[in-house]
Amino acid sequence: MADERILITGATGNVGGETLLALRKDTTGSSVELIAAVRDPANAEALMQILPDRFVKLDFTDSNTFTSALTGITRVLLIRPTELSDVEAYFKPFIAAMKQAAVRHVTFLSLQGVEHNPIVPHHAIEKLIVEAGLSFTFLRPSFFMQNLCHTHRAEIRLRNEIFVPAGNGRTSLIDVRDVAAVAARTLTSQSNEYRNRGYELTGSDALTYYEIAQLLSRVLDRQIIYKNPSMLEFIWQKWHRENRSLAHTLVKTALYTVARLGKAADLTNETEQLLGRPPITFEQFAIDHRAAWLP
Repeated sequence: MADERILITGATGNVGGETLLALRKDTTGSSVELIAAVRDPANAEALMQILPDRFVKLDFTDSNTFTSALTGITRVLLIRPTELSDVEAYFKPFIAAMKQAAVRHVTFLSLQGVEHNPIVPHHAIEKLIVEAGLSFTFLRPSFFMQNLCHTHRAEIRLRNEIFVPAGNGRTSLIDVRDVAAVAARTLTSQSNEYRNRGYELTGSDALTYYEIAQLLSRVLDRQIIYKNPSMLEFIWQKWHRENRSLAHTLVKTALYTVARLGKAADLTNETEQLLGRPPITFEQFAIDHRAAWLP
């Protein structure tokens, strides 16, 4: 019987998938059960490169799935689906369910600067976790490098452009693989080292999107242009032309506004301290993921 049962939400996504991979490496031969919480267990297996020990059904929009998903769970990696921003409706009940299920620790994927940004849902989720009295670790990463090969993949691959309203502001970026490595440590530690703490995770460089475009141009051997749209142009593109939800679009706009105002450039050494090595550089990330942007 497993001593720890770790529930990984968002297991089919970037951070969830990479954390599952890191946990699989870290827990080989140990009595830890890795459980992927997904909306459709029947189809999830085909989406994942690394498989958990088992799947459970979890839908944040259906509280009837909470009790069965959390039964026997000792630790949770909580990742907010990007399309869900109503904290009271979806996450307050789930946090209460974790408390009721006697979950011993929750690692929540938050974001950099969340303490001073009450507009984003992560701020309210952190507050609810603290108020519930759950043992927690808050991971507050800067912008994900992987956004460029997932969220912005089509515009780079098909239009040779980066379309974000970040102005000339510098943005600290971090590779999801580094975030996942930290998450795995917080979910498997048997000490109180990470308990009730927040970590601001960044890479080693803060770049403008002009510099990012130049680096991608060099790696891809073709010109990538940073379009630098206005906030209204960005909202129109995402909401009307790409049919993204207005709530999702406004959250993204708020995040890029932070960068535009020069408040997303902060760098810390916490990633290096936690992992005992330098963070993955943007250039290395671009080389590793080059195939994502090939025509």
